[in-house]
Amino acid sequence: SWMNSSNADILNSQIRLGIRYGLDADIFIVPGTPRYCLNTGLFVSNNSFKTHYSVETPFEIGNKTFTNNVDFRFNLNYIEIPINLKMRTEQFYRLTYFGQFGVSNFINVSAKAISSDKQLNGANVNDAVGLYNIALLMGAGAEYDLGGNTALVAGIQYSKGLIDYSTIKSLDESSYFSSLRLVLGVMF
Repeated sequence: SWMNSSNADILNSQIRLGIRYGLDADIFIVPGTPRYCLNTGLFVSNNSFKTHYSVETPFEIGNKTFTNNVDFRFNLNYIEIPINLKMRTEQFYRLTYFGQFGVSNFINVSAKAISSDKQLNGANVNDAVGLYNIALLMGAGAEYDLGGNTALVAGIQYSKGLIDYSTIKSLDESSYFSSLRLVLGVMF
């Protein structure tokens, strides 16, 4: 995961790994035709990134006041509910390829941060992160048929936040997080 800010003095300084796990469901749009389906699910999603703030305006996160040149490592945990259109090819030598496009809804469960000046050390910073976010979701992958209704799934997904996740009122900026995911799973 990483973040982008509209303020040139707030930069993403490190891309960090996270994890997303949960249940995925394909709901076929036309019964008996598995080529087009509505894809949804329920996931726990972790988005982690490191930022550098070199702003002159003092700002507050987690009831602590910060000035310029401070780094933060954010760890944002969400309940994620994607809604997208999944388009699949016909099966070819046990492989079915797919592409997907839609949105993903994020509901903030917890937000924690560590600051380089040691004011925050894994402290709760829900006051600096919005409760809801929505992201554009695009992906592609393949399903390998194991027989019956079981298949191995592998793919890649790109998610780009559409709503400013930051609620720091003293900074005149908008910040968005994005992620690139490797998807692995079993479909049954």
